[in-house]
Amino acid sequence: MGRKNRGNVATGENTVIGAGTTVNGNIVSDSAVIRVDGQVNGGINTKGDLVIGTNGIVSGDVVASSVNLAGKIVGDVEASNKIEIEAKGKLLGNIQTKLLAMDETAVIQGKVNMSNDEGDTDKKSADTDTDDKSDKEDKKEDDGASEDSEDKKDETDKTEEKAEDQAE
Repeated sequence: MGRKNRGNVATGENTVIGAGTTVNGNIVSDSAVIRVDGQVNGGINTKGDLVIGTNGIVSGDVVASSVNLAGKIVGDVEASNKIEIEAKGKLLGNIQTKLLAMDETAVIQGKVNMSNDEGDTDKKSADTDTDDKSDKEDKKEDDGASEDSEDKKDETDKTEEKAEDQAE
């Protein structure tokens, strides 16, 4: 079983939250890199970069220069430079960043805001919802509309055939 810490943690150059370690509380750091391979139940605020390993979980809001996510974040993420979401990475929260790169198997559930400058009014924004149920319902509605159109076309064709038969 891992070591448990409570409260705020301030550190030096690099910080590693190892596998099997749980931190309960917020992390505030000037570290060049914070790496999470364990679990953090609280926010992370760093001037440096944040790396979440494949087994890493952060349950709280994140503010960092750049974020590389291969594990899971449940909370809003603000990165002044870039967010990269690797294969199987999951981000359940809103994103604010300049650049976003993600693997095709990555998951984002939340709102994405991208801008090049702090005062940029021409923001790129997208709501992402990976709820398969709503996607299936939308597809079902689309399929229904297509079927209705085909039925009407068939009825029109039959009416035209009858008119031709009667004219002969």
